[in-house]
Amino acid sequence: MRTNLLALAFAASALFSSSAVAQVQSMGGPDTARQASWVIFAEMTNGFTPHGAVSINYSQPEWKDSYDAVLASGKFNGTAQRLGKNWWTSLDTTVALEIGGTKIEAGSYYLGIQVDKDGKMGLMVIDAKSSNQHGWLPFVAAQWKAVAVAPLELKKDAHKESQLKMLIAISADQADTSKGTFSIRWGKHELVAPVAFHLAAKKDGEKKGEGHDAHDAHGKQADKKSPK
Repeated sequence: MRTNLLALAFAASALFSSSAVAQVQSMGGPDTARQASWVIFAEMTNGFTPHGAVSINYSQPEWKDSYDAVLASGKFNGTAQRLGKNWWTSLDTTVALEIGGTKIEAGSYYLGIQVDKDGKMGLMVIDAKSSNQHGWLPFVAAQWKAVAVAPLELKKDAHKESQLKMLIAISADQADTSKGTFSIRWGKHELVAPVAFHLAAKKDGEKKGEGHDAHDAHGKQADKKSPK
């Protein structure tokens, strides 16, 4: 009898252990929805002299007409919301910049959306290193702590045609590359903010590079254009 009880206890323990392990699941894989918007600043007169770069990487969620009612309801007022889908929407910048007048130092960040109690929206800027160390994920907004929140202007029904897949863009003006625009276009709506780029100046005695294949010297994206 003692042997049978020990065997039963061992079997129950093994069953419990395997059940506990089975609760941990994995998800993910290749993300065909991943997109990017980037700007490189450089002098191209004699070779290639870089002055900075900014890149935003994100995955595109699809718009549904039912979201208009949610937007108007105020359901998300006073909350933080994810931006994009799947993995984090990320911002990497080698220069300090301002979005909507809010300064962001050079570094790597994750992005989210903050909706205040009055429904006004802002871009949450989360330090990527701190986020990774704390194990924060883009699906659990309640955990996030932003290092900055940049105000965004919501332009409702700004476009006649609905943008099915979200477009996020950062771009620089051609006439003055120290200025630019950040935008998020989804459905018929757009969130926008002015951008100021604090470009790195060439140091005394620095030699120009030897003509690397830069797609753009003035902040214009080679493959993707900012939505208008």
